[in-house]
Amino acid sequence: MITFLLVALLVVGVVFVVLVALARPDRQPAAGTPSRSGTPAPPRPPRSGGPRFSFGLHVVPAGKVGIVTRRFGRGDPEGRYRYVTPHKEGRGIQARVLVPGRTYWLPPLLYRVKLAPRTYVPADKVGLVTAREGARRPAQRTLGRQVECDCFQDGEAFLRNGGEQGRQIAILPGDSSYDINRALFDVELAPRTYVEPGTVALVIAKDGKVRPPDRPFGRYVECDNFQDGEAFLREGGEQGRQLAILTGGSYYNINPDLFEVITTGTVGNTRQDGLTADHLKEIAIQIGETGVVVTLDGAEARKDERPIGPIIPGHSNFRLPWEFLARGGQRGVQEETLGEGSVYALNPWFVRVVLIPTRTLVIEWTKKERSPSNYDAALRPILVNVMGHRLQVDISQTLEIPEPAAPTLVSRFGGAHTSRLGGLVDDPLPVQRFVERVLGGMVETYFNAIASASTVEEFLSMYASTRTDLSSQVRNALAAWGIEARGTTLGEFESSDPELDRARRRLADKQMETRELEAEENNSVIRERIRDRERRGERKDRMLETVVLERKIELLGGDTIAKEMFLRQLKGMGVPEVVSGNADELLRHLPLQRALALIESAQRHARMAALPKGAEGAKSIEAGAEAEGAMDAVDIEEDEDGSAVL
Repeated sequence: MITFLLVALLVVGVVFVVLVALARPDRQPAAGTPSRSGTPAPPRPPRSGGPRFSFGLHVVPAGKVGIVTRRFGRGDPEGRYRYVTPHKEGRGIQARVLVPGRTYWLPPLLYRVKLAPRTYVPADKVGLVTAREGARRPAQRTLGRQVECDCFQDGEAFLRNGGEQGRQIAILPGDSSYDINRALFDVELAPRTYVEPGTVALVIAKDGKVRPPDRPFGRYVECDNFQDGEAFLREGGEQGRQLAILTGGSYYNINPDLFEVITTGTVGNTRQDGLTADHLKEIAIQIGETGVVVTLDGAEARKDERPIGPIIPGHSNFRLPWEFLARGGQRGVQEETLGEGSVYALNPWFVRVVLIPTRTLVIEWTKKERSPSNYDAALRPILVNVMGHRLQVDISQTLEIPEPAAPTLVSRFGGAHTSRLGGLVDDPLPVQRFVERVLGGMVETYFNAIASASTVEEFLSMYASTRTDLSSQVRNALAAWGIEARGTTLGEFESSDPELDRARRRLADKQMETRELEAEENNSVIRERIRDRERRGERKDRMLETVVLERKIELLGGDTIAKEMFLRQLKGMGVPEVVSGNADELLRHLPLQRALALIESAQRHARMAALPKGAEGAKSIEAGAEAEGAMDAVDIEEDEDGSAVL
């Protein structure tokens, strides 16, 4: 009896000690204590009030989850779970958790509950999950496959649905809190992927199928911009560089354990040969330029085909490179160009864009210093040898390169870039080589040909015809390449030989003298033409006056017309009304014939006065009257002193 009482007291004491131990609150980490991932834990929320444990009754406060451990029970019959079990009757840590805001009753001697903070993922982060328990994943996969488990909040579903140990392919999106069993899952925070505006991001897959050796890129699969890692692997995504890119100005929830994303902020940490932040910029084609596309992947062109790839539809200006490849696009220079004034987000691992100017270019053969990047940097004044004399001349050529001609220049004359990287290339070499080898070579050959067949004087005298012929030759040479010539300017020939300069001056003087003589001859011809025209006019005027006079004589009679003409002439002579003195004064004011006529009239008057009266006198008087009528009614009177008065 005494022994039974002692055993009963011992059992009661043990039960009391256990109850006291269960009633002791668990120690909680202070606010801001670093978590396993190295990031501060969120601030500890206040308790919801009331005791957490009361003889098996459990209330989980806000901001916490309850992790349950079963003290007694059967082990896992399959032996798959050593630390965390999905079975409620199993011994050890339970996969389920007690969520805040609910009341639970668990037998106090059978279960122990430990509080842990909820998992919070900030807005600019993603949560990377590592499972401590689960099935073993295949050796060919580095990440555990995705299973339905409510973002890892349902540990029992994760284990029952075949969730695998290790790093998980699924991630936890940011700006959310999760009721996750920290004994089953370890959560590490990682930055969200952000791509700066005006740039692109490149993607390298760390897991997936092994691509064939003849393809530099993994095949394209739809996976929501690499945010759905499970779809990427399920659809046969391949390891390595990807054709798809991430466009700028956006955030992406991408698992960095599955994909390496290269942005302008991380490009310096990568080991991609030669890749810089400039390669990741969007490609902008300015006004007055065109972009010639060189694809770094595609089908091989046959030898009998054009070296320029034909236009392939359906790839949105090379923004969808997998469509370009699927439709048989060729590797190399493409006939399709990128138009001016546009911006293109392109994969620099797939395309290289060479800028070719389509604006008006002025190409000069001159001694002036120019930048090495000028398209005419290799041109110098044209130097020719004419009969041992060295002459040089500056030339200026204006031209335009249409868009369809740009791919030919890049294909035939290449550039300085031979790496596997693409992106935007502002390389003047294709145009420089064309200008130097084609245009410059043609102009030099033309001048050497005419210099070898001409004397110095002939060469210098053919300046005008040379300029016209050179312009035609240049236009034809450029048209063969699809380039338009706008104008050719030929400068003056210069020489370093003094003797030739003197000969040129003599030739110039002769040419000037010839031009002056020609001008004088032309002026003489013009003056003679003017005189001939004036003489013809005068002749016409006289003929007209004669006709008019004859008509007047017919109508009025000759005497009347004669008097009228005499009076008209007398009126225009400016003779004074009275002339006094002797005959000298009269002759000074009257023409000689008029004066003689007046004198003759005076003599007739004197004779008439001396004639006898009768018939003869009458006849004499009539004759005198007729003679007097020939004078235009000129009356001569004598003044008192014998002066003649008109």
